[in-house]
Amino acid sequence: MKKIGNWLSNIILVLAIALLAFVLAVPLAFAGRVAVVLSGSMEPNMPMGALAITLPIAPEKIEVGDIIALAPPWDPDVTVSHRVVEIRNGEELAFSTKGDANEDVDPWYMPAEYVRGRVVFDIPYAGYLVNTALNYVKTWTGLALLVVLPSLIIVGGTIRGIAQPPSRRQKQLELLHKRRQRHKR
Repeated sequence: MKKIGNWLSNIILVLAIALLAFVLAVPLAFAGRVAVVLSGSMEPNMPMGALAITLPIAPEKIEVGDIIALAPPWDPDVTVSHRVVEIRNGEELAFSTKGDANEDVDPWYMPAEYVRGRVVFDIPYAGYLVNTALNYVKTWTGLALLVVLPSLIIVGGTIRGIAQPPSRRQKQLELLHKRRQRHKR
């Protein structure tokens, strides 16, 4: 029973790491962005704390109903993700947007140059986990637990493996070989 529990926990850990790597690597491979939803303006479709994945898009391909990420000129460090409700194609291409939970349309037409991309999917509440992890890594304790401790474990395991007498290592290899032979039958 203990082996099954260890096996199951290892599979869950590997799947969680693979999912995190996928969620972070895929958007970056396609020049995308990952952002945490900090307000409830897009609820229930994108709840507060969701992790929003945004990929670049040519502004001409944006359609009414798309959720786009904008960098407003008055605060370029902030990303606003709202749904396109109208497209104005006059002298310059611009978008009228609205948060799903908001009653009113945003009081501006955002020029295409401020569009960062289209939100392709989101993972509800995963942003809380990412924010917590990023804030924790910035502390000395987080740095020690995520960098120093694993490094010490790897180095210690290597030293222990080298320091074992050859006869003991040989016995362990023989036991492993015998176990494999029994499982193959």
